[in-house]
Order: sequence, then C-alpha cells, then structure tokens
Amino acid sequence: MKKIAIIGSGAYGSYAVSLINELHPDWDIHIYDVGDEEIKDQDTMGLYSEVVGSPYEALTKGRYFGYGGATAKWGGQILTFSDNDFKNPNRYQKEIIELNKKYKQNIFKKVGIENNYPEQQIGDGMFTKTGVWLDYFSRNLFKKFNVASCKNVTLHPHHRVSRVFFDEKHITGFEAIHDFKTVKIDGYDYYFLATGAFETSRILMMSGIQDKTCVEFSDHIVKKVYRIKNGTRVGPVDFRFLIKKFSFITTRIIGEKDETSFFLYPVFNAEFPFFKNLKQFLFGKKSFAIVGAILKDIPSCMAFAWQFFIRHKLYVYKNEWYLCLHLENQKGNGKMMLSQMLDKFGQPGLAIDFHIDKETEERFNQLSDDFENHLKKWGVNYERLQEKVHTEKFEDEYHPFGIYSDFISVDEYFNRFDNMIVIHSGVLPRAGGINSTAAAFPLLEEFIRNRMV
Repeated sequence: MKKIAIIGSGAYGSYAVSLINELHPDWDIHIYDVGDEEIKDQDTMGLYSEVVGSPYEALTKGRYFGYGGATAKWGGQILTFSDNDFKNPNRYQKEIIELNKKYKQNIFKKVGIENNYPEQQIGDGMFTKTGVWLDYFSRNLFKKFNVASCKNVTLHPHHRVSRVFFDEKHITGFEAIHDFKTVKIDGYDYYFLATGAFETSRILMMSGIQDKTCVEFSDHIVKKVYRIKNGTRVGPVDFRFLIKKFSFITTRIIGEKDETSFFLYPVFNAEFPFFKNLKQFLFGKKSFAIVGAILKDIPSCMAFAWQFFIRHKLYVYKNEWYLCLHLENQKGNGKMMLSQMLDKFGQPGLAIDFHIDKETEERFNQLSDDFENHLKKWGVNYERLQEKVHTEKFEDEYHPFGIYSDFISVDEYFNRFDNMIVIHSGVLPRAGGINSTAAAFPLLEEFIRNRMV
C-alpha cells in the first residue's frame, strides 16, 4: 500500500484520485486544498494577483478554489489532440499526442459520454474536431467522480500550500498554512502538485524550482468576428450543438498559420433572453425577478425545450449567432512574476503581464480576411462585425499553456522528480485549437498506470 498526497482538488487532482482509486483501492490518498465544499473566487478566498499592462482577466475571473476548483465554473469542454493538430510538433508534443490517442477513450468513458466522431479535412489545412461540453451538473469533477465518497480518501481543507521541499529530484514534503499557522507535512510516497496553472507556478517559484523573476506563458486570444444569419451550417460544417445526456456535442474548425494554431467556434443565444436569464440564475445571484423573467419568456422556453428534449439539438434564437476566432498568442507575450503584495496568508501574490504584439494582431486580421473568403465561397449569409481589430480590444481566454513545458520528451517530464508529478494545462507547450484541459489528462493516465512503482 502506498500513501499519496494530492495538492489541489480541481480537474487534475480529482481525475488523479478517481484513477488511483480505480486501480489501487487500497492506497491511502490525502487531498490538501486551500478551500472546502464552498467554491470561492480568488478575492473571496484571500489570494492576490495583479495585472501589469494590458488587461488579463484569467486570474481574477478564471480561478476558483474549493473541492472541484474551477471545474465548478468552467465550460466543461472535453477535447483531446490528434495527428491533425500540429503541422510540425517537436518530440515532446508528438509524445503527448500519442498519449492523447492512447487514452482518449479512457477520458470520455470517465465523463460518461462516447466521442467517436471523426475529424474531417475541409481544405486549406483546416479540419473539424468534435468534443463534449459537459452539462451544468457534471462539470464539477470532484463531485462527478464522487471523490469525497471514496473510502481511501482523507480530505484536508483549509491548507494553503506555500512551497515544496526537495533533495535534487526527490520531494521530501511540503509546507502549508493551516489556521494561519505554518505546518510541514511529509511522509508520502508520491505527490501530485495540481493547484491550477498559475497557483502551481507560484508554489514552484516559491520553492526555487521555477524562476521567481519571470516565467513565460501564453493563452488564446478571442474575438467575435462574424454574425451568421439564417442557419447553423457554414460550408461543410454544421455548428449546431447536439444534446447527449444533457451535455452538448460541439464542433469547431481548427487550423494553423505560421506554427500558430487557431480555431473558429460558435457562440449561440448570446441575445436570447431566456438563455441570458437562465445563465444568470445558474451562475449569478438567485432572485424571484430572474425566475419571473424566465417564466415570462414561455414561448421561447417551449421552443428551447422542444429542440433540447425532443430533437436533442440546441435551439438557436432568431436563427442568428456569432462565429468567434480564437488564436494562440505568442509565448513571449505572457510573463508571470511574484508580486510585492502579500495575500491574506502572508504569501506573495502573482503579477501578470499579458499583451498582444503587432505581429499577432496582423495574423489575427489576416486569418479573419482569409476565412471571410471561405464564407463568400460557401455562400454563407453573414455580417463582418469589425473590419480590423486592434490589440487593446482582444478578449483573453483561460487556456494557459507553455508555463512548465521546456522538456525534450515525456520521459524527461515524468522524471523531473522521482516521486512527484506537476500537472496543469501549462505543461503543454501549445494549446493548439482546443480547450486544452483534457489534453493533459493522458499524462496522468500514463503516470499513474505505468510510472508509479
């Protein structure tokens, strides 16, 4: 029997617990988390981050803490890499792709939905990829995997892990703040550091494993580029979401330009009153006024319900929707440092510099022009929302990558420590054209199945 410490109960911590429990139900698993059953954002939790330069909201709006972490609030997109995703992948990327192919069915089996939709080439190096957008009640992976019910799991809430201790490649323990007292915790055979891309990097910087002065990273940038009218089909692709077990089956178009990935993805019902009110009810403050507004929109509700429950398709308000272009920002355009400001635990916060350079702006505009030519060729009824976009008007996403990824191979990644795995989306050198969370699950599969001895 082995004793396991899992630091963080979000997507990767929950997945690790589920898989270890499945393979080794006799192993003793201990989960350490800064929160508890109540999901809190960084400000409510008492953590701190600041943005230097251009606005980057992934920390203030994308970080959640407690059992399930950000999965309690995320979009729940489950997508994996294939041979189509990168034109010239390096060795580390190639081996990650092979693990994605090897363990793809394991991942979808865990979330309870099959994904056997083939990828289709549509010209100019672009292809389609189908994924699963988990329904509202399945997104919190801590709950979906019934982590708290596992008999071999012990929960340790209110432990803010501040650093890990190591002797060359061997982790000897870690330091945590509990009830505002510093405690040292050790005695585990294996450690999983899975506190989210940014918080994990903060811990590694505090531990002397990553540079405190500057750690590069990147993310997607995104903007609504076209309003599509009269139908959900764009050329050879029907973007309408299908419904399976209350989750959405989604399709996107992926391509690559100058070794930079992009993808086009729909936004439906952005102006649908029922949808907006329902989203506010689910994710915002509950009120009788919102419930009343939902009930008042009964005709649209009935149309939505008919499509959803009978036809198993998503209703599209007024048959109009937005097509968004997402683009990988260059890695050097994102930098992370320790802040001079301390959080409520007395720990340095994070300072983030994330900007878009002119080259990226020009690439985005060129891609917008290129795809507009496809829309014209396909005879799509559309409206271009803005001729050109400028750096200060981009929106950012929360798909951080390239934070802890300077490895030659997956062997080097797995062997960085002999008894710990660092796991978050930032271990991927590129996010490609997907929401990349699930693309790192295969690294956990391989580590737990074949690397823990």
